[in-house]
Amino acid sequence: MAQETELIRRAKDLLQRCEQSQTVTHSSFLTPAEQYEIQHWADWSGADNLQFRGGFPGAERQLAFFLPDWFQEDDDPAEDILTCVKITAGFGTPGHRDYLGSILGLGIKREWVGDILIKENVAYVLCLRPIHDTILSDLTHVSRYGVRCEAVPLSAVPAPERSVRKVSFTVQSSRLDAIVGSVFGISRSHAARLIAGGAVSLNYAECLKNDATVKEGDVLSVRGYGKAKLLGSTGKSRKGRTFLEAERYV
Repeated sequence: MAQETELIRRAKDLLQRCEQSQTVTHSSFLTPAEQYEIQHWADWSGADNLQFRGGFPGAERQLAFFLPDWFQEDDDPAEDILTCVKITAGFGTPGHRDYLGSILGLGIKREWVGDILIKENVAYVLCLRPIHDTILSDLTHVSRYGVRCEAVPLSAVPAPERSVRKVSFTVQSSRLDAIVGSVFGISRSHAARLIAGGAVSLNYAECLKNDATVKEGDVLSVRGYGKAKLLGSTGKSRKGRTFLEAERYV
């Protein structure tokens, strides 16, 4: 592997404590890039007791859990760790930045708060259990709006509304510039300029190499164009081009 980062050192410590004490260990909330880094390390090192949980399927920010040998497959490691606070604004519709800023203003660290899902004047805030009571008792305003907070079970968190569109295309090779151009409907030369300008991320890390290989399951993010995931190949053409499918978030 590349040089060990502080994130991986913390993950190794969690794994070691899990194995030595035979208890569930977990991180704070991780960004998608951090999750990818830990998953890549776990695959490389053979740590097969890693799971990610964010409170609901498809959560962006998630905790990394390391599970002991006795842990049952059907059990949820996040059951006693994650909780949700429902925040209702009385008059108005605060945005994500408003909710997050007000919560952090209570002295709460960003890594203790997960996704914030907003439905009109209601927000569902995923958080670690130790800060649950602080939000319930101390959060009275979000921006200029008075709010009411209540504890709700994770089962009450509404499914996020995400729209995706499947894209099918062919390429001569799975180079980053070719894939970006095809997925986002731009010319390969324009894709190359975006890559050179640092506007393209491959698996949540900036990538400046036009010829970087894109594999099945890889996530592409292009500033100004959005995000997509390469689903895989569906075959070859008679001229040797590869048929690919991707899922583009719209």
